[in-house]
Amino acid sequence: MSESKKLLIGFGVVGLICICVACLAFFGFRQFGKSVEKAANGDPASLEKMQEKIAGFDVPPGYKSMVMSLVLYDVVSLTPDTARGSTAIILMQYNSLSFASEEQIKQQLQEMAEQQSGQAGASMKLVDSYETVIRGETVAVNVSEGDYQGIAIRQLTTIFKGNNGPTILLIQSAADYWDEQLVTDFIASIR
Repeated sequence: MSESKKLLIGFGVVGLICICVACLAFFGFRQFGKSVEKAANGDPASLEKMQEKIAGFDVPPGYKSMVMSLVLYDVVSLTPDTARGSTAIILMQYNSLSFASEEQIKQQLQEMAEQQSGQAGASMKLVDSYETVIRGETVAVNVSEGDYQGIAIRQLTTIFKGNNGPTILLIQSAADYWDEQLVTDFIASIR
């Protein structure tokens, strides 16, 4: 076989491999886009899967969900249909790709909660700390308040044992719109 035929066959094989990789990438990104769209639209099946991973809970009336599986985290975000001054609820848990011990994960989640309490542009101060029971376990709850761009905000953070390990719960709203009954009901619904 001549040298030019070998080169031609080699280029053909490389070209075929490139086409296959491009097709796989195209369809992979397309599927990823559909998954993100389903999550952003509050797909009930996505929420159910995430509840199996993190913890079961009742979605408050008038709230929509968004779920995300990031590289190391699984996140559920619950936001009200009306945005003005309303309460946002976020649950976040390390997923199975994390190789840290449960104690390390709990420490990292605690640090994330503390960082969130001092979020950029907001000077948060602890205003209350108490214990409550989530999924049969007594947990510490911290409530902070601060000012963010001229708006007084209130934020609750706690860490509890979810289905696959420690889970952070963050609830935040404008202080004037803080709904203690909503917070109490949501925490009681976690199972």
